[in-house]
Amino acid sequence: MRIIPSIASANQLILKEEILSLGDSPYLHIDIEDTSFMPGITFGLKTVKAIASCSGAELDAHLMVATPDDFIRPLHDIGIKRICTHIEGLVFPARIMETIRSAGMEGGLALTMKTPVEQLLPYREIISYVLILSSEEDGEELFNPFALEKLRRARELLPSSIGLWVDGGVTEELLGEVIKNGADTVIMGRSVWQSGNPKAYLERMQNEQFFKLC
Repeated sequence: MRIIPSIASANQLILKEEILSLGDSPYLHIDIEDTSFMPGITFGLKTVKAIASCSGAELDAHLMVATPDDFIRPLHDIGIKRICTHIEGLVFPARIMETIRSAGMEGGLALTMKTPVEQLLPYREIISYVLILSSEEDGEELFNPFALEKLRRARELLPSSIGLWVDGGVTEELLGEVIKNGADTVIMGRSVWQSGNPKAYLERMQNEQFFKLC
């Protein structure tokens, strides 16, 4: 079970300080958006490179862009370990998964709330993980309870070797339910950065005793 902080929810004016506040946290999640798929703009490659230069964490990238193929080699060169991109924006998902794998990284497919899990089935032999968005860009970005059903369905349909990630509106109160319904990796944003002590917060969330209570 992994909890990965999302740098997109950090204070963008002091990114370096925010990254350092994570201490030795082993993972960091980077959303890359260009407005073509989601309404927001997050990080360009120069900023991703700067993030990588001051973080010792293992980095993954979530691509929400018009031309994901253009990002694969540059992200590899920066040191990104995993890349997922949205099945909704791909004509040939298998092709980009092969491009990611050929570059030596793990490849995953992401789904928005409206996309059935069944769309992943043709690619279950070539993906390392699935990322289910559990909120929408509606101004509030609250967790949608239907995501729990999607998690259960994904766990039923996909091989156990495929990681099941969830991202969007997951709070401390929801974490137990998300785990019970099949997630093995949870992306957390505002809950981490607004905690006052991101390092301590992540350590508490990862604490074995906490999960025994879930």
